[in-house]
Amino acid sequence: MWGRHAAAAGVDVAASLGPSPRGWRDAAEAMRRLGVRSLSEAVRIVHGAPLGSIRMARRGDLVRKGWALGICRGELAEFYGGVMAPMQQVDEAWAIERPRIDLVACD
Repeated sequence: MWGRHAAAAGVDVAASLGPSPRGWRDAAEAMRRLGVRSLSEAVRIVHGAPLGSIRMARRGDLVRKGWALGICRGELAEFYGGVMAPMQQVDEAWAIERPRIDLVACD
C-alpha cells in the first residue's frame, strides 16, 4: 500500500510510517505502533491536515473514501484496481506537493 502511494506522491512514506502492511493484522499493528486510530490520522503523519473541502482537490492529490486511498483524477477518484468513484463520494483529500517548474525565457 505505501509503495503505490509513494510512487504517486513522490514521498518516502515508509520512512515515516514503516513498512507497508501486507494484511489487516499488519495494518492494525502499524496503527498501534504509530498511535493512530484511523487511516486519516496515519495519512496526516505524512501529508499534514486534509484540505478544507473536497472541492479544493486537484488532479494527482491523495483522496480517502472509507478505508481506501486513491488519487484525484478530476471529477473522479481512482482507487486500487482501477476502481473509479465520483469525487462527491470522497471523504477527505490531501494536497500533494508538486515539483516547482521554473520557466525560462527563450531568446
